Amino acid sequence: MPEDKLTSLADAVANIEDGATVAIQNMATQSAPMASVRELIRQGRTGLEIVALVGGIPIDLMAAAGSMERFTGAAVSMEQFGLCQAYRGAVESGRITVNELSETALNARLGAGARNLPFLPTKGLIGTDLIEINPDLIMISDPFGGSDVVACRSLIPDVALIHCHRADRFGNLQMEPTALWPDIGIMPKAARKVIATVEEIVDTEVLRNSPERTYFPGFMVDAVVEVPYGAHPTSFNPFYGYDTAFHRDWIAVARDPEGVESWMQRYVYEPDTQEEYLERAGGTERLEELKRWEITE
Repeated sequence: MPEDKLTSLADAVANIEDGATVAIQNMATQSAPMASVRELIRQGRTGLEIVALVGGIPIDLMAAAGSMERFTGAAVSMEQFGLCQAYRGAVESGRITVNELSETALNARLGAGARNLPFLPTKGLIGTDLIEINPDLIMISDPFGGSDVVACRSLIPDVALIHCHRADRFGNLQMEPTALWPDIGIMPKAARKVIATVEEIVDTEVLRNSPERTYFPGFMVDAVVEVPYGAHPTSFNPFYGYDTAFHRDWIAVARDPEGVESWMQRYVYEPDTQEEYLERAGGTERLEELKRWEITE
């Protein structure tokens, strides 16, 4: 009998220690495991190194909460909504250090970790200053006589936080219809542990009807939690779009300590359940708009 991986969000996140390296699925305004991020903040984690391909609002919230002390990734941005102001302020003040990589280099580092290799090579960084300033990147000679390449040191996160469309209670994860971004494909394979939130828990027989959509088998997953709209306010294709008003409300207060505290109380610390959080974020009417991909204020 397969191991039952179904648990609560609080219990799943409780296994993440202060100072851990946490890889987070995120592409700016898209596909972030937001429910897990809020739980990390609620539980008071500190000293985290956060790894993300292109971070967005989850990075900004953790910066504002004091959860993280290091960011490893290619960029942090909320795209058309503007800069991540809390993160920017924390970097400028020295509270957060940045290990800047290109997307290619980060995928190479995680790819090496997933394959139990010391490094993977790439040519994507040749001609940039990143090679000079980043100790995880070294120019090496091609042993087969070709041109030089950049060796990207292996990166093995302690845990990967991801959000998927559905799973069974044994941790078999499906994406609908498939994964859009490369981070979801490599981060869980590189990490020591995987915590997945999903839109719905279904019977294993449902997954067997579309085996091509099973992206990760249960033996790779340590915990699975059912969290409807678990990526809100980021989008989660094709289920719902990003919440424009929610992003803009956060940006409006992100550099004001009093505004940040009030906002975090309302949306992070006070809600006891995902349902209460969603009600505060606009309730059923707002969620129906997002399901129709109505990008409204």
